[in-house]
Amino acid sequence: MIVRYLLNNVPTVWLGVGLVVLCVGLALLGLLFARRRLDRENLEKHQDVAGFVIAVVGVIYAVLLAFVVVIVWEDFGSADQTANNEADAVGNLYRDAIGIGGVQGRRLETSVQAYAMSVVDTEWPYMAKHQEGSSETEDAQNLVWSDVKGLSVPAGNATAANFDNQAIHDVSTATEERRSRILESSSQIPGTLWAVLILGGIITIAFTYFFAVESLWHHALMVSALAGLIALSLLVILTLNLPYTGDVSVKPDAMQNELASFTPTMF
Repeated sequence: MIVRYLLNNVPTVWLGVGLVVLCVGLALLGLLFARRRLDRENLEKHQDVAGFVIAVVGVIYAVLLAFVVVIVWEDFGSADQTANNEADAVGNLYRDAIGIGGVQGRRLETSVQAYAMSVVDTEWPYMAKHQEGSSETEDAQNLVWSDVKGLSVPAGNATAANFDNQAIHDVSTATEERRSRILESSSQIPGTLWAVLILGGIITIAFTYFFAVESLWHHALMVSALAGLIALSLLVILTLNLPYTGDVSVKPDAMQNELASFTPTMF
């Protein structure tokens, strides 16, 4: 998909510059064509009607843009919260293993640490590129589950039993949050909505051609400003569309912080 390709291969700064230049360039070409084809004296007669119509069109398109921006921003925030929740669950599970102690606890510590490292080093880059989970991380998670299911608490040790029950809860939470993270990595606005956004921008800009502005430079400046603003709004939607992909994305900082608390000498 083109959105995935752009976010994976083009830096956000250059993506923004290219999008603004493309939109402004096409808008100015349309303006030059319209000024050659349309009679300015005839446009002056309908200036009031054109102003009213573009005001209505502009408001509708602005509301649509704002609505989509809010949607993608909320999805981005939800993805960030999911990553934090997963890291919290993994950190709690590691501390459960410490509380359990013994050979079983140390084995669980090792598998949890391996899982966290796999999430950061393997799954995150893979998920950013393919919008799906890594089989290597899946294997690491299954090993954690195996170690949790293999825990056997000595009879009469209430503290260890509490840690055992908490470990089951935390590994379940970590699994659920990972599943949510993978699903959110591929969540994006549908192609139909992209078509509406692009077509709406074209219509909005096209209506500015029907103003009888005497100076070409003044007219071009107004059209360029509007086209640039629309391009920047579309850039925001584009960069936030896939929350774990691109320069502007959710990073594995929370999991890295938990890893630092596991093995401080590694960071």
